[in-house]
Amino acid sequence: MIDSGDQQQPGPAGCIRAARAAVAEVIERLNVPTEENGGRCGDLLVEVERQLQSAAGLLRQVEDPRNPGLRHDVERLRIEIRTLARTLAESDRLVSGWVRRLGIRTGGYTEQGAAAPLVLIKKVNIAG
Repeated sequence: MIDSGDQQQPGPAGCIRAARAAVAEVIERLNVPTEENGGRCGDLLVEVERQLQSAAGLLRQVEDPRNPGLRHDVERLRIEIRTLARTLAESDRLVSGWVRRLGIRTGGYTEQGAAAPLVLIKKVNIAG
């Protein structure tokens, strides 16, 4: 787990490593959907943002930010975050669609969320 107070790593490379570790933990926690993991993922993503902002600030101060190892780390992190963003977006779309369809079936609503029109059914009783 990431604890920014105890594991503060100097320099942009350290910030990037910390952000990558947090992204890896988010991905790992998403595999086990619990309320605790959901809350922790939000905290971790805030930590990723903070670490990346720190790295960007430090890189602006460095004379030669074209360090190939650092660029490689940033590229890998960018790919991981893009994959995570897609996963979260697809998950949201899946859950939203599932909830909407469940509500339609049980609650009498249209897919747009409006009340379904009433349909009168003529009942015919035939007694023999």
